[in-house]
Amino acid sequence: MPSWLRRFARDRENRELRIASAVAVAFICLLAVLFFLMVSPASSRKARLTAEHDALRKKYAEAVLFQQQKKGFQGVKAGILTQNDMPLLIKDLVQKARNSGLAVGGVKYEIPAAGTGSLVRVSFSFPAEGSYAGVKRFLYTLETSSRHVGIQDVGLDSDKGRVKLSLKLITYIKGQED
Repeated sequence: MPSWLRRFARDRENRELRIASAVAVAFICLLAVLFFLMVSPASSRKARLTAEHDALRKKYAEAVLFQQQKKGFQGVKAGILTQNDMPLLIKDLVQKARNSGLAVGGVKYEIPAAGTGSLVRVSFSFPAEGSYAGVKRFLYTLETSSRHVGIQDVGLDSDKGRVKLSLKLITYIKGQED
């Protein structure tokens, strides 16, 4: 211990100063303990709650979007798709692919002109990329789906440990009604 500190500790004239400095040091230690017990856990709790809040906001936004698009599902409910149902079908297939862990590229389809009231065959390309397990899971989901979508052609390629899937899918829709 330095000599000035020893003199300060033994000197009776500095007794009040020693008490005040001891109280100040104890107060600082108490503040440090309170910080580590209350403030630090609160910041990690805030981060966790923020992540939960973001997840709930996303879920709520999807529910609101579904309610807004509910009228568009009427053709799907009836069992036979219409031309207006194609974007919803594509969106559903993209969601199933993403749930299987795949990244989906641009889906392309063309609806040929047909007579009124007849069924029209629509084929569309569906490129996706991901792990082999994800591709397998998506194909199983697609084959067991209640959607009336058939697989016409399957193409597989691999690049740097990722499987590239190119599907040609077909479905039938109602022709335009006059």
